[in-house]
Amino acid sequence: MFELPLLNTVILLSSGATITYAHHSLIHGERKGALYGSIATVLLAIIFTIFQGIEYNVSSFTISDGAFGTCFFFGTGFHGFNCIFNKVINRHSSSSYSSRLYSNKRFYSTISVERKTLSPYWVTGFSDAESSFSLKVSKKSTAKSGWHVIPEFRIELHNRDSFLLREIHAFFGVGNIIEIEKSNRIIYSVQSRLDLINVIIPHFDQYPLITQKKADYLLFKQAVAMLNLNIQSDISGIQDIMRLKAAMNWGLSAKLKSEFLDVIPTERPLINSETMFDPNWLAGFVDGEGCFYVNTKKSKSYVAGYQVIMSFSIYQHIRDELLLRKFMDYFNCGNIEKVSTRPDEVKFIVYKFSDIRDKIIPFFQNYPLHGIKSKDFKDFCEIAKLMENKLHLTIDGIKKIKSLKSGMNRGRM
Repeated sequence: MFELPLLNTVILLSSGATITYAHHSLIHGERKGALYGSIATVLLAIIFTIFQGIEYNVSSFTISDGAFGTCFFFGTGFHGFNCIFNKVINRHSSSSYSSRLYSNKRFYSTISVERKTLSPYWVTGFSDAESSFSLKVSKKSTAKSGWHVIPEFRIELHNRDSFLLREIHAFFGVGNIIEIEKSNRIIYSVQSRLDLINVIIPHFDQYPLITQKKADYLLFKQAVAMLNLNIQSDISGIQDIMRLKAAMNWGLSAKLKSEFLDVIPTERPLINSETMFDPNWLAGFVDGEGCFYVNTKKSKSYVAGYQVIMSFSIYQHIRDELLLRKFMDYFNCGNIEKVSTRPDEVKFIVYKFSDIRDKIIPFFQNYPLHGIKSKDFKDFCEIAKLMENKLHLTIDGIKKIKSLKSGMNRGRM
């Protein structure tokens, strides 16, 4: 009888190891590891339950044989049921959670499990591209002024970049992650004034924003300082806050304009685009705003029937055109083009293959991307290698290029 209890103990410990493996795989986005670990755990739970039943049949006592028999059968029986029930539940929740966070058409597009050390300049560059600084204003009957103001630093991304947003969360060490399943969005939000004053604002003071978003940040910083002095406790303080809000982002909503008819926006700070940027800032900015694109168009001039055109581009509002011109100087290549379909936007774009091969690709190899765009860059590099070897002039090469292209950018969603 000693052998069977010992075997069940080994099975029980093994199931603990497999479910732990599945859990860690899930956290790091390894779908296969999470799936196989969960399946192994369920199988071990079933085997454990079968052996427990055998032990009941061959035992020399029954449930009615005193306190020991009762405790043995109830303790081991409920434990066996708990094992298989929990493993089934964990497997279901692990599969659905993995699908909710990491599912996409190409599962290998999930970010590497290796935790990256984010450069503070990269974080600022990415924030310049994807973050927002805002003031949420709402009515509050219990407030003396009748209004409530919540400052927020926020980054909102598609949930395929959930791992990256969790890395940014870990970098700052404050705030919350919010998942919106219906729209496949994930949000990093910091609303605590204490966290804003002690962590977020000091970061952007030390590693400054460069785009015109810096104006929003400076107004935001001023508002947080005013809120920290409890200026919102009277209506005059709320009006001062509203003057700042009116100069930020898209200004006041129609509803707020109707409530604060006499508010005149504060003068928006002028941002000097001549500021030099750190290469890591540029990598972070491209992680948010850059695009690696490959166009394959039919052409009778080529034996394979297609012309392949590679391009690297960064889109911005026209107010940041001077910044884009700095990118031209930095890379010593590319052009600035107007966006015909969006008159308020301009783009820095590089078409020339030799510039892409000799300048753009080496830069991002030295200053790597960290988001899902790093996968687009990897495919982009592979296509560039095919073109360098003249394989784009062959039918097989075109098939390979079109296959890689189909999974880039929106195709990776």
